[in-house]
Amino acid sequence: MQLIKEIEISYFRSFYKFKLRDLSDLNVIFGKNDSGKSNVVRALSLFFSGNPDNIHAYDFVTDFCDQRLRESSESEDIRKFLYVKITFNTPKSFQRSLGKNFYVKRQWTVSRGEEYIEEVSSTIPNNKRHILTRLMNKIRFIHIPAIKDLSIFEMLLADVYDTLAESPDFETAVEAFSTEVQNLTGTMFSTLPKEVSGKSKIGVPTQMSSLFETLDFETLAPGDDKPKSLTQQRGDGIKARHIPELLGYISEHDEFDFHIWGFEEPENSLDFVAAQAEAERFLNLAMGNKVQVFITTHSPSFYLLEDTGLASFYVSKDEKGLSVALQGHELEQFDAQAALGEGFYLPAIADALQNIADIEARAAIAEENSAQLKVELEGITIPVVLTEGRTDALILETAWSKCRNHDMPFRVRSCETGVGEAGAGNGGADSLAVCLKGVASDNAHTVIGLFDYDGAGLKAYKLNKNFVEVSIGGMSVKKGIHGKSYAVLLPIPDFREECRKHKNLPIEFLFEDEYLSNEVGGVKLELKSKKAITTVGDEKYEFPLADKTHLKDVGENKVFFAEVIAPTFPEEAFVAFNAIFSMICEIIETDAN
Repeated sequence: MQLIKEIEISYFRSFYKFKLRDLSDLNVIFGKNDSGKSNVVRALSLFFSGNPDNIHAYDFVTDFCDQRLRESSESEDIRKFLYVKITFNTPKSFQRSLGKNFYVKRQWTVSRGEEYIEEVSSTIPNNKRHILTRLMNKIRFIHIPAIKDLSIFEMLLADVYDTLAESPDFETAVEAFSTEVQNLTGTMFSTLPKEVSGKSKIGVPTQMSSLFETLDFETLAPGDDKPKSLTQQRGDGIKARHIPELLGYISEHDEFDFHIWGFEEPENSLDFVAAQAEAERFLNLAMGNKVQVFITTHSPSFYLLEDTGLASFYVSKDEKGLSVALQGHELEQFDAQAALGEGFYLPAIADALQNIADIEARAAIAEENSAQLKVELEGITIPVVLTEGRTDALILETAWSKCRNHDMPFRVRSCETGVGEAGAGNGGADSLAVCLKGVASDNAHTVIGLFDYDGAGLKAYKLNKNFVEVSIGGMSVKKGIHGKSYAVLLPIPDFREECRKHKNLPIEFLFEDEYLSNEVGGVKLELKSKKAITTVGDEKYEFPLADKTHLKDVGENKVFFAEVIAPTFPEEAFVAFNAIFSMICEIIETDAN
């Protein structure tokens, strides 16, 4: 919900002249500690409830801007006041009377105490002011501070009662409860003299909100034998994640039509994964038609969210100690190095954290592929050679048919899964490593993983502590200590010594250059020269390296090369593959013994 369009704050706490524009459904206000970001939420609280938070009452001396105070002490002409001005997007049902937008400005002065002067848009005539008042009475602001102790749950449970109290079903339940208590305690006062009481009984509670404040939640997590108290037995992170749900229930069922949440640091006590889930949850709640959310945060899980329903604001302090905000296009030009100088590291690590999230996502896909492949492997009754991609597997099968005159004593299988085109990206060295790690200790047959001798293959080939280096047939390979899994690197032929030096040998480079350049129907394997990058001053320059195979990457037409071009090569083109097959057969024979 985008009810509030703009907030203007003057002379309140760390704000001198401060404005947040183009607000959205979820508004993320981030910055270092003591930058003033929480004062945005407190200004909203002052506007809607008359107090800056749930604990402290409004006090002009405390809430007046220090800079403005110094100016007013130096000149009698400078008045002491502060104000919060909010521009609203008018809900459709009120637009005929109030227009598409309107503002309400509430101003406090040193002499008026808690009373404020209200100013509204001049476009709203006096005879429509009652409609404005009716709309404002339909808006509720809820403030959740950074420290989420038991008092927050007591407050929210009391709000739950206020929400339920209007329900006829709840009234019926309370009456039934009261009647049952009276039946069970009917004899409690039977011995009282009649002059003391004609008839005494336990009545219906008149302060049910106080009763609700003492209630608790029972939670049952996976692995629990019995429910546990949320407020007394669960960790702070679990407790914190219940708060948006409570707020959501209240906002959905209470008497107000529109809700503004001011939520400080929702990531407190949450780990990185939980914070990411919480950020998505807040965004989903804010995208509804009843709630607009303002969040202060230090967490990249919120700052890195990308959605049309989100607006971000970076708050810092200037040389006078006054809060200023970067927003909109200004934020696109945000200087991460400047933030580092201010002691705020979040923007500088944002890209790194995004990379971590991408890696975790790829790892999850790899794990899923591994599980699928494991099922398939269980149905194979002969040794299996796993390759990084389907084109690798096709080339190996073609090479065997060219070099050997008997059936293949093993099955070649790619770690790519699914029905996508070969080389679609769901395989690779990392996926191959995951598949090997997932081979069960009781697997019925040998599984050999064949890694390219390149950067990605060499890194993935390291595997983990469950694989040890062994020598088989004079060759160094890795063997899984808990099962029949092995890992090998592509053996490097003499004509590719430069590829060894530069760690750049995909399976296609086992063919000599004269074959790599072959065409069929005008189509050939594309090889792209790697680029060197250097920076001179502020300018970055890129230029291709020498026209040498070991300085190139395999580009387009990999599938066509494996399926169409390679099968046209003569037997002598596959001579380098004999070393692979000898190594594989040695491993299978050693494992069988």
